[in-house]
Amino acid sequence: MGVSYLKVYQDAVSLPSETAGASYDVSNPVQAGLLEMVGITLKGTTAAQPTAASTTGLIKNLRIIYNGDQLFSYTNLAAVNTVATLDRFSALVQDIGGFISEAGSATANDTTIWIPAGIMLPGNSRMEIHIEYVTSAAAWSNSKFEVWHKMGKSSSATVVGNQTSSTMVADAQVQVTVKIPTFKNATVSGIQIQSTTAGDDMKEVIAKPLGDFAFSTTMARGLAGRAAGRDPYEFMDAGASATSPQLTDGAGTGQVFLPLYDLANVDGSVTLLVTAATSETYTFTPILRLPTGGSGQSRPVQTASQATGGAQAILDRVE
Repeated sequence: MGVSYLKVYQDAVSLPSETAGASYDVSNPVQAGLLEMVGITLKGTTAAQPTAASTTGLIKNLRIIYNGDQLFSYTNLAAVNTVATLDRFSALVQDIGGFISEAGSATANDTTIWIPAGIMLPGNSRMEIHIEYVTSAAAWSNSKFEVWHKMGKSSSATVVGNQTSSTMVADAQVQVTVKIPTFKNATVSGIQIQSTTAGDDMKEVIAKPLGDFAFSTTMARGLAGRAAGRDPYEFMDAGASATSPQLTDGAGTGQVFLPLYDLANVDGSVTLLVTAATSETYTFTPILRLPTGGSGQSRPVQTASQATGGAQAILDRVE
């Protein structure tokens, strides 16, 4: 079968809190088939803006696991409800080919985060999700947390691996060895680099697999297609007067996506030489691509020779 959309989980509690940070763990059996994208929906009513910009800025950590294998793992080092521009979580989702669908309202919140997957789910599969939020600027009511599956076609799987952390020394070049998860036939599409603070503190980065030339933050964004006039990021201003997505090249967010052009990794790591303006912790998140196959949602097939009740069908077989 072709494209289909399945709601695989829903509750009314796994939402941000206005009193403190909150975290939730949810799990559920899911249907077999080729999972093209995963959708995380946050719905609810607030008396005021829960965040200064996109609702996605409230997400501190998200981890998605299928059948014990991690598909997506990301922690936003600078997540706070006062970020008024592009948040890093939204930037990463857009960098890997996903998108955010969000209502431009200060009080009627309806946000869906679509994350590329491209994995084949066998029968009796299980989904596990851990999500952590920073404190919301307003209380949520009439809330829903939903998980959606878009079943369709894909030629490759997208895996967001665990982050490597490294402490920078101000105005000094630091060698960073980024750990790459080991998957057969996996290639490295790129690495997201983020600092602790929200400013663009990285001066330059040398990716040894790409040569010995240093890329500035602006150059790296241009290579990733985020230069002004090419393919800017979108983010929603939650203010009631701003009902259209805002566009940005990501400058000033303290994060950048460094493309590695599907690097065939042989030793489980990538070496970067990073120079930062301040002494702070950086994290490096690898994005992998794996070949996959299959399409659509697997559905059961009826095989009864005639429309009969269950008991009658069983008697026909045993008599």
